[in-house]
Amino acid sequence: MKPECPISKATPFLGAKWTLELIYYLRERRRFCELQEVAGGLNPATLSQRLKTLEAEQIISRRVIPDAQRHVEYELTPKGKDLLIVYKELIEWTSRWYPEEAN
Repeated sequence: MKPECPISKATPFLGAKWTLELIYYLRERRRFCELQEVAGGLNPATLSQRLKTLEAEQIISRRVIPDAQRHVEYELTPKGKDLLIVYKELIEWTSRWYPEEAN
């Protein structure tokens, strides 16, 4: 029997296009429109789907703000914040091997 790669449990949701970037952008609480803006060019339907998946995986939380112009904010959960350790290493790796592209 072939041993299962431990990363394969996270690949279905973390491997989807835009997901890693969205987690990066959610280091601070953001509204849907803010995420759309910082992601530049992300289709609203794709953004909505990625956010629903991340919420289902308990990586992010969604909070409805019931003010005059009702809106929704997203932020990382403690489980999502744990991923930032991985991001730190990935950013360092990218800076080392792709310095002209790292910003």
